[in-house]
Amino acid sequence: MSLSHAEEQKRLVAQWQETGQALERLRYAALARQSPGESRQAAYDMLQLGGILNGEPEEKLGSGLVEMQRLFGALRAHGRG
Repeated sequence: MSLSHAEEQKRLVAQWQETGQALERLRYAALARQSPGESRQAAYDMLQLGGILNGEPEEKLGSGLVEMQRLFGALRAHGRG
């Protein structure tokens, strides 16, 4: 017995939903295992990919308010905020 086109599409959609759920569980597990430093580096890397940051990350002793204002200004300038 062969599946109709619609039945095959439903089967594929259900399979991808299961796959997506499994991948989401893996992603959350990987995020839970990250150290705070790894999390900061990942966030920094994503901001660089988006063209928001330039240069190397630095250790700062302040509250970060000035840096946040700079980032928000960069987002506004790029039309993302």
